[in-house]
Amino acid sequence: MSVIVLLVDDDASSRFVLATLLEDEGFQVEEAGSFAEAGRKIAAEGARYDLALLDQNLGDGHGTDLVAVLRARLPRAKAVLISGSGDEALGDAPPPDAVLSKGIGFPDLLDRIRQLLG
Repeated sequence: MSVIVLLVDDDASSRFVLATLLEDEGFQVEEAGSFAEAGRKIAAEGARYDLALLDQNLGDGHGTDLVAVLRARLPRAKAVLISGSGDEALGDAPPPDAVLSKGIGFPDLLDRIRQLLG
Protein backbone atom coordinates (compact mmCIF):
# COMPACT_ATOMS: atom_id res chain seq x y z
CA MET A 1 0.00 0.00 0.00
CA SER A 2 1.41 3.34 -0.96
CA VAL A 3 1.69 6.34 1.31
CA ILE A 4 -0.89 9.03 0.55
CA VAL A 5 0.36 12.61 0.86
CA LEU A 6 -1.74 15.76 0.90
CA LEU A 7 0.44 18.52 -0.51
CA VAL A 8 -0.87 22.00 0.32
CA ASP A 9 0.83 24.97 -1.34
CA ASP A 10 -0.68 28.00 -3.05
CA ASP A 11 2.30 28.25 -5.42
CA ALA A 12 1.33 26.03 -8.36
CA SER A 13 4.88 25.62 -9.70
CA SER A 14 6.30 24.63 -6.31
CA ARG A 15 3.42 22.22 -5.79
CA PHE A 16 3.94 20.66 -9.23
CA VAL A 17 7.68 20.12 -8.72
CA LEU A 18 7.33 18.65 -5.24
CA ALA A 19 4.39 16.44 -6.26
CA THR A 20 6.38 15.10 -9.21
CA LEU A 21 9.43 14.35 -7.05
CA LEU A 22 7.29 12.60 -4.41
CA GLU A 23 5.45 10.55 -7.03
CA ASP A 24 8.80 9.49 -8.51
CA GLU A 25 9.63 8.12 -5.04
CA GLY A 26 6.43 6.05 -4.96
CA PHE A 27 4.15 8.33 -2.94
CA GLN A 28 0.55 8.91 -3.97
CA VAL A 29 0.06 12.70 -3.94
CA GLU A 30 -3.12 14.73 -3.75
CA GLU A 31 -2.73 18.46 -4.15
CA ALA A 32 -4.53 21.45 -2.67
CA GLY A 33 -3.81 25.00 -3.77
CA SER A 34 -5.48 26.77 -0.86
CA PHE A 35 -6.44 26.51 2.80
CA ALA A 36 -10.10 26.09 1.84
CA GLU A 37 -9.39 23.34 -0.68
CA ALA A 38 -7.20 21.48 1.83
CA GLY A 39 -9.93 21.74 4.45
CA ARG A 40 -12.48 20.26 2.04
CA LYS A 41 -10.15 17.40 1.11
CA ILE A 42 -9.41 16.56 4.75
CA ALA A 43 -13.12 16.70 5.67
CA ALA A 44 -14.27 14.62 2.69
CA GLU A 45 -15.87 11.29 3.47
CA GLY A 46 -13.34 8.53 2.93
CA ALA A 47 -10.35 10.88 3.11
CA ARG A 48 -7.20 9.02 4.06
CA TYR A 49 -3.87 10.74 4.27
CA ASP A 50 -0.75 9.41 5.90
CA LEU A 51 1.07 12.73 5.68
CA ALA A 52 0.19 16.37 5.04
CA LEU A 53 2.86 18.75 3.78
CA LEU A 54 1.53 22.19 4.66
CA ASP A 55 2.87 25.46 3.35
CA GLN A 56 2.59 28.00 6.18
CA ASN A 57 1.57 31.07 4.20
CA LEU A 58 -1.41 30.27 2.04
CA GLY A 59 -3.40 33.02 0.36
CA ASP A 60 -6.50 32.25 2.41
CA GLY A 61 -5.06 30.92 5.68
CA HIS A 62 -2.10 29.37 7.45
CA GLY A 63 -0.77 25.85 7.44
CA THR A 64 -0.58 25.90 11.23
CA ASP A 65 -4.37 26.19 11.34
CA LEU A 66 -4.74 23.08 9.18
CA VAL A 67 -2.89 20.98 11.76
CA ALA A 68 -5.90 21.06 14.11
CA VAL A 69 -8.26 20.15 11.26
CA LEU A 70 -6.03 17.24 10.29
CA ARG A 71 -5.66 16.01 13.89
CA ALA A 72 -9.43 16.12 14.46
CA ARG A 73 -10.29 14.19 11.31
CA LEU A 74 -7.22 11.99 10.74
CA PRO A 75 -5.37 11.69 14.06
CA ARG A 76 -2.78 9.20 12.76
CA ALA A 77 -1.70 11.41 9.86
CA LYS A 78 1.62 13.20 10.22
CA ALA A 79 1.69 16.96 9.70
CA VAL A 80 4.76 18.73 8.34
CA LEU A 81 4.76 22.51 8.19
CA ILE A 82 6.95 24.00 5.47
CA SER A 83 7.82 27.61 6.08
CA GLY A 84 9.95 30.27 4.46
CA SER A 85 10.27 32.30 7.65
CA GLY A 86 10.93 29.60 10.25
CA ASP A 87 9.48 31.63 13.12
CA GLU A 88 5.94 30.32 13.29
CA ALA A 89 3.92 31.22 16.36
CA LEU A 90 1.61 28.28 16.95
CA GLY A 91 -0.48 29.94 19.63
CA ASP A 92 -3.02 27.38 20.80
CA ALA A 93 -2.70 25.29 17.66
CA PRO A 94 -1.45 21.72 18.05
CA PRO A 95 2.18 21.42 17.01
CA PRO A 96 3.01 19.78 13.69
CA ASP A 97 5.19 16.69 13.70
CA ALA A 98 7.96 18.67 12.01
CA VAL A 99 8.69 22.20 10.82
CA LEU A 100 10.97 22.41 7.81
CA SER A 101 12.48 25.31 5.91
CA LYS A 102 11.06 25.99 2.47
CA GLY A 103 14.61 25.86 1.10
CA ILE A 104 15.29 22.30 2.32
CA GLY A 105 16.75 20.06 -0.36
CA PHE A 106 14.59 17.22 -1.60
CA PRO A 107 16.89 14.44 -0.28
CA ASP A 108 16.71 15.96 3.23
CA LEU A 109 12.93 16.39 2.97
CA LEU A 110 12.59 12.80 1.85
CA ASP A 111 14.72 11.60 4.79
CA ARG A 112 12.54 13.53 7.26
CA ILE A 113 9.34 12.17 5.71
CA ARG A 114 10.62 8.61 5.89
CA GLN A 115 11.69 9.11 9.53
CA LEU A 116 8.23 10.41 10.44
CA LEU A 117 6.45 7.59 8.69
CA GLY A 118 8.71 4.95 10.22
